[in-house]
Amino acid sequence: MGQHGPLKGQCQPHVLQSEHPLPMGQTSMDVSQPKQPPGPGFIEALRMTPDLTRDALGTMSRISRTYGDLVKVKIGPMLVYLLNHPDYAKHVLQDNHTNYRKSSIYHEFSVLLGDGQLTTNDMEYWRSQRKLIHPAFSRSHLERYFTKVSETSSAMLERWETAARAGKPLDVYSEFMRLLLSLTGKILFNIDLAEEAPQVSEAMRVAFDFIMKRVNAPVKLPRDFPTPARQRVGRHVGVLNDIVRRLIEDRRQGEDRGDLLTALVRARDEAGKGMSDEHLRDEIKTLLVAGHESPANVLSWACYLLSLNPDKEERLAAEIAQVVGDRPPTFADLPRLRYCQMVLEETMRLYPPAWVVERTPLQDDVIGGYRIEAGARVTMFMYEIHRHRDFWTDPERFEPERFSEERSAGRHRFALFPFSGGPRICLGKDLSMVEMTLCLTMVIQRFRLRLEPSHPVVPLPSVNLRPRDGIVFHLSPRKGAAAATG
Repeated sequence: MGQHGPLKGQCQPHVLQSEHPLPMGQTSMDVSQPKQPPGPGFIEALRMTPDLTRDALGTMSRISRTYGDLVKVKIGPMLVYLLNHPDYAKHVLQDNHTNYRKSSIYHEFSVLLGDGQLTTNDMEYWRSQRKLIHPAFSRSHLERYFTKVSETSSAMLERWETAARAGKPLDVYSEFMRLLLSLTGKILFNIDLAEEAPQVSEAMRVAFDFIMKRVNAPVKLPRDFPTPARQRVGRHVGVLNDIVRRLIEDRRQGEDRGDLLTALVRARDEAGKGMSDEHLRDEIKTLLVAGHESPANVLSWACYLLSLNPDKEERLAAEIAQVVGDRPPTFADLPRLRYCQMVLEETMRLYPPAWVVERTPLQDDVIGGYRIEAGARVTMFMYEIHRHRDFWTDPERFEPERFSEERSAGRHRFALFPFSGGPRICLGKDLSMVEMTLCLTMVIQRFRLRLEPSHPVVPLPSVNLRPRDGIVFHLSPRKGAAAATG
């Protein structure tokens, strides 16, 4: 990626305009005398490097709670500003977003996604690609997608019925990953990827582990240096590339199916030039990964939290019984399933799929009275922001009721931002909410889920916040659930 010069109209540091009063001890907004942020010294930062690799969530939370809402961490050549306040996230993602580009850590995704532009690229090209892809995610398409979500979820739940009758425990994380990958293929590309799900998931797992180790390393080898780990990633991603290549070849030779894949294949720029097969492959991989990884994780964590809080599970079951009864849910039911949406919002607060968002300032900036150096990594620690005690009462508690209309009134827009914010807010936000609301409704309508006590549930802060070893449940049918099979 080329060098970025100063942006027109951005010669002076942008002053953060606080939506809420600044935290105690951060009252200075004097741009002429910005302060250096607090943070660990060189030796302390060096000592915590192994801890960041072993327990990134715990280590970053300790740093945040020790040093405050804006922390400077320097380990060797790596300079990171850790932002832990909604005002600061709003400043970077919305108010002064023209001074920020995607952090260089996103370049690490090229081992999996190539140049997948929606995730890794910036500004002009990104805008043109977003304009092309946006219609596939418009609200007018959601009702048409609903039938596919319902039918595919029903097929999954039939497998769950078999497992329940046999008394066989089930890893719902693997099930949801398979479901959402299949749905993403059907909705965006008019294909069913259920059979390819294990290979796609394994390629993602291997690549994500490799990416995160490089992200947390202060010094790293060139990305394509042939280490055993890099070669292993190459083998798995090669399988994924072959799957996508076959899709492209089929669509280039086939008829117009009116889907996003056809639109991508037939897209032309102003000079009449279309995308290369390599470029198409990278775009499709990006959409596949982004389209299924996050909602699968949210659904897994939602089932986990409900199983730990049976009173909340029963309140959700009561809402479903009142709104839907024993019949299959319809698109018209979704707005009335408000508690279900509240459960999902609370799940994303506690286990945000994208647990950090990173940017790099093109020029020096001032946030909360602190100087932010151009070229550094600015990490918005969503996991901690979603637990900020100035905005959330008893923040570790699972309490969907906090998202009622009354309690949400006046809440900071960036106290919860699981789909990011500003111009780069997630394109698939509405589709994901339809998928997750319908699927969770159908699961709770038909089953009670009880955790397998011998199976550990450990959050793994990879690219998404996922359960390291899956989440295993015992299933038991709810009374009257058989009528809701459709």
